[in-house]
Amino acid sequence: VALSDIDTAEKMTARCEAGEAGFRERLAEIEAFDGVPTVDNYYVPLDSLISSATTLQSHASSLSGVHPDPDLRAAGEACDLLINKFFSDLSLSRPVYDAVGAIDTSNADAETRHSIEKTLLSYRLAGVDKDEATRERIRALNEEIAAIGQEFNRNIREDVRYLELDSVDDLAGLPDDYIAARPPNEDGKILISTQYPDVLPFFEYAESDALRKEMVILFRSRAYPQNEPVLRKLIEARFELAQLVGFDNYAELVTADKMSGSPQRVAEFLADLKEYTTAAQDAEYAILLARLQQEQPDAERLESWQNSFIRSKVRREQYDVDTRVVRQYFNYDASRDGILTLVQDLFGVSIVPWETDTWHEDVEAFELRDGDEVLGRFYLDMHPREDKYQHAAMFPFVNGIAGKQLPVAGLVCNFPSGAEPMQHSQVITFLHEFGHLLHWMFAGHKDYMNTSGITTEWDFVEAPSQMLEEWIWDYDTVSVFAKNAEGEVLPQELFDRMLAARDFGLGMGTRGQLSYAGTSLGLYDRDPAGIDFDEHTANMARTFTKFEPLE
Repeated sequence: VALSDIDTAEKMTARCEAGEAGFRERLAEIEAFDGVPTVDNYYVPLDSLISSATTLQSHASSLSGVHPDPDLRAAGEACDLLINKFFSDLSLSRPVYDAVGAIDTSNADAETRHSIEKTLLSYRLAGVDKDEATRERIRALNEEIAAIGQEFNRNIREDVRYLELDSVDDLAGLPDDYIAARPPNEDGKILISTQYPDVLPFFEYAESDALRKEMVILFRSRAYPQNEPVLRKLIEARFELAQLVGFDNYAELVTADKMSGSPQRVAEFLADLKEYTTAAQDAEYAILLARLQQEQPDAERLESWQNSFIRSKVRREQYDVDTRVVRQYFNYDASRDGILTLVQDLFGVSIVPWETDTWHEDVEAFELRDGDEVLGRFYLDMHPREDKYQHAAMFPFVNGIAGKQLPVAGLVCNFPSGAEPMQHSQVITFLHEFGHLLHWMFAGHKDYMNTSGITTEWDFVEAPSQMLEEWIWDYDTVSVFAKNAEGEVLPQELFDRMLAARDFGLGMGTRGQLSYAGTSLGLYDRDPAGIDFDEHTANMARTFTKFEPLE
C-alpha cells in the first residue's frame, strides 16, 4: 500500500490491522518450518516479512509526526505500537533464532553472511536466549518503552510556546524582514514562537538581554514539567530491560553492537575531546566575555542566552561578517533549488517532480534518477505547522531492497518558506539532513533489510552528512543560488570573510555537544534510581561548558 493511500485514520487503522494479522500468519508459518533451513527457503522469506512489517511501521510512525489530522496521528501511533509488539515477539522467537543459526553459510556470499550474523546478534541482544518468564517480561517492557517514547515525543511536538511582546521596540536589532513578517495581533501583541524560524534570529539579534533570557527559558522548557516523570519511567524501563538481557546497564546494551563497544570507551572519548578542545573554548570564551563587558562592565561571566548575540557581534566587528546581511542571500526557495542542483551535478543524477499525493499542501515530492533508472523517491516537508515534529531529520518510509522495492524517505525540517531569508546555519542543516536522505537513497539497493539503506557502522552514520555540509563552503557552488532580493550574487569578498570566521565558536560549540552526550550517557550507564535530572544536567553543563546552568 502506497503512503499516499493512507489519508484517513480509518484507512490507517484498517491497513494496520490487516497488515499485522498477515504478518502474524507468516510468522507462524516460518516458526513451523519443518526441514533444513537455507538462505533461500528460510532466510529470504524471513527477511521479506521483516521488510513488509518495517514499511508499515515506518508509514505509521512517520505520519504520526507530520500529518495535520490529529485522528490520523493517533491512529499512526497506535499502529506503531501494534507493529512494535509484533517485532518484539519476532525478536524473542526461539524457533526463528535456532533456524537462522542452523543455516549453512559456508558457500554464501559476503553480504548474506554479514546479514545473518547481524540478525543473530540482534536476537541475542533482544534476549531470545533467556527463559520464557524472562522473555515475557522483556515483551512487556518493549511495549512499555515504545509507548513511553511516543508520549515523550508527542509532548515536545505539541508544545509550542510564545513570547508575548508589547511593542515593535522589543524587536530592536532584528532584521526588517523579520519584523515585517510578525505584525502585532488584534490585541496589539507580537507573538514570537519557539519554532526555529522565530527563535534562531531572535537569539542572535534581539538587543534586549532580558527578552533573550526569557526566550531561552521558554525554548528549553518545552514539554516541561510533563516530560520529567515520562523520562524517569523511560530510563527505569530501559535499565530493567538491559539487566534482563544480561547487561549491567542500558548503555552497555546499546554499545554492544557499536564500534565504541562499551560506555567506558564512550566516556574516555568524551574526556579526550574535552581535553583537545580546552584551549579553543577558553580562548573563544575570553573574547566573548571581553566583548560583553564593553556593554556590561560588571559582567563576570557570559550567560547562555548571550552566547549567540555576542558571538554575532564579534563576527561582525572582528571578521566583518554581518549575518543579518548574509541571510539576505539565502532564501528558502533558492537554497532548495541550489542544493538539488548541487546533488545532481555532484553525483551525476537527476531529480524530477514525483506525481503523488502528499499529507500536506506544503510537502513536495521528487524522484531521484540515474538516467532512466529510478533510484528512489523522497518528500520535502520543510516548514513549521501546528503539531508537526519540531526539529530536523530524515524520516525513512521504505527501506529499499534490490529488485523488490525502491527506497522512499522524507526530509522533515522547520525552515522559513518561500522567499523568506534563512539563517546560514539553516542552509547547513538542510545540506546535512539531505546527506542522510542521499545515503538512504544510494545505499537502498542491497539484498537484505539489515544490509540495505543506512547500514554503515552506527558510529559513522553522521559522516556522509558532514561531508555534504562542506559544499556550503565552496564559493562556486554557493554562488549559483546565493542571491538577494535584487538578484545580486553573494560577493566573493563577503564569502571569504565568512570562511575566515567559520571556525570561531567551534570550541565552545563542541563543548556544548559534549555536555549533551555526557547528559545522555550519565542517564544510562548506571542504576537510574535516585538520579536528579536537574543536578545531573547542571553537572554536565559545568563539566563541559563555561555556562552556568539555567533553572
